[in-house]
Amino acid sequence: MAESSVFKQNVDRMVNDNDFLRKMESRYDFFKMVAKNRASHYSDFELEKSRAFNIRNKTFRNYDKLLVDFETNCVANGVVVKWAKDAEEAKQMIFEIISKEKAKNVIKTKNNVAEEIGLLSYLEMKKMNVTETDSGDFICYAENERPSDPQHSAAHVSYNEISERFVEKFSVQQNLKPKQLMTVVRKVLKNKYIDAEFAITGANFITSDTGSVVFSEDEGNVLKSIASAKKHIVLTGIDKLVASLEDMSKLLPLSSIFEVSKNRVSAVYTVVNKPDFLILVDNGRSDILEKEYQRQIFTCIECGACNNICPIFNTIGGHVYEMAVPGPVGTVVKPITDGFEKASHFATLCTSCHQCDEICPINIKISDLILRNRMDIVRENDSLIDERNIFNFMIKKVENRKAMDKNNILNNLQYKQLMKKNWGLKRAVPVFAEKTFSQLWKEANGIKE
Repeated sequence: MAESSVFKQNVDRMVNDNDFLRKMESRYDFFKMVAKNRASHYSDFELEKSRAFNIRNKTFRNYDKLLVDFETNCVANGVVVKWAKDAEEAKQMIFEIISKEKAKNVIKTKNNVAEEIGLLSYLEMKKMNVTETDSGDFICYAENERPSDPQHSAAHVSYNEISERFVEKFSVQQNLKPKQLMTVVRKVLKNKYIDAEFAITGANFITSDTGSVVFSEDEGNVLKSIASAKKHIVLTGIDKLVASLEDMSKLLPLSSIFEVSKNRVSAVYTVVNKPDFLILVDNGRSDILEKEYQRQIFTCIECGACNNICPIFNTIGGHVYEMAVPGPVGTVVKPITDGFEKASHFATLCTSCHQCDEICPINIKISDLILRNRMDIVRENDSLIDERNIFNFMIKKVENRKAMDKNNILNNLQYKQLMKKNWGLKRAVPVFAEKTFSQLWKEANGIKE
């Protein structure tokens, strides 16, 4: 079955799941309440957003040089740097690194790139013991499901559902409170930290001038993971690059300003200059960088606000997107990295309400980028050739007065025949009036034929 058909079935299933919709509506309302006035501690929030966008955007001007500088500084710090062109190469590199050390026990922190390339299932297939230390991802993987949101992996399940999962999985008592559930997670992970031979983390940012890797977190599990494990692997995309460590003073507070918690910013920021290994992943990012307009999406700082405000995301949830970064950002990225013919249906996941543009703390006009994708899809997608032919025919028809003045019964038959297959299944086919404009004009002005 074609991916677009499966996608439509999944969408239909979610929009008819009333329990799920109630959860997502509650999530949306909570975000609106928590995010209200979050920008008030900036004297000029719009100016701060512009500064942050310029910091990220200026990287594109010298991206090739800055990446080389980053690698040079990493090597000078004693880091082994590897470049992976795609998902398979990245997974193979990590497996070879771990195998060379004859290690088996791996702990992993939340990492969107790892989710993107399917790292966890790959290492488990290779008979390695991999433990997820992020509490949200831990809850999802305990049920063998993907995280639904890059920032809040288990946002699609309620505390009662999590409690039921833990009763079955860890034989604990029923109806545990949220704090009690977290205590269970910590107890399960305690020995995993102690036994860990490798820790695999991602990165919020990587800085060209110092070769540093920057993390932000709330739980402290990243720090605990890299402190406990014997070796540390950083797996990150080339899009995380910024020019200077000094830029973090602007970017880090903004990246968590809309965090769905009582805190205004993340609790812990960590800068690491010497992980043991660092793997830079392309996996389609170069294709996006080639897009002069859409590459602006790489200025994203992954605050998650656009997901929380998006009416589409809050109707269908994150799983339907079938990607590591769902929501408006994924709607920009997926059709380009996977190809328009294969993934053009993702470009439909936007109502052009512009709420994502308004809330973005770094001033990305996400809805404009999605619109540009749609324009490119129409131009480049061979599967749309029939529709292009239809509209070309219509344009030529309406541009020619003589053609328009022909018998409208014939016009109606032509349009019905052309459009019934692609448009007529779910839309009303346009119907011409009984009289043409020329006829009406002559009658109104008393002009005889």
